[in-house]
Amino acid sequence: MPKATYTRSRGRRLTYTIRTDERGRYSVCLEGNELLRGNDTLSAGGCDKAPNKRKAVGALREAKLAIESLALMREY
Repeated sequence: MPKATYTRSRGRRLTYTIRTDERGRYSVCLEGNELLRGNDTLSAGGCDKAPNKRKAVGALREAKLAIESLALMREY
């Protein structure tokens, strides 16, 4: 799974590690602890479940939006 780092724009501005795969799945980790796991909403269903790079990019975008939308998330 490719990795990327993302720093939240609010709060304590912690740096999260995002892992994505080419099927549209992602997981968000902070200091080795997995905080969030999900799928890109555009590639979650459908008859074409073959992996491709667009799904990985969509999952990365979705993970960044999920990190920013967790306003009440406990930050260690």
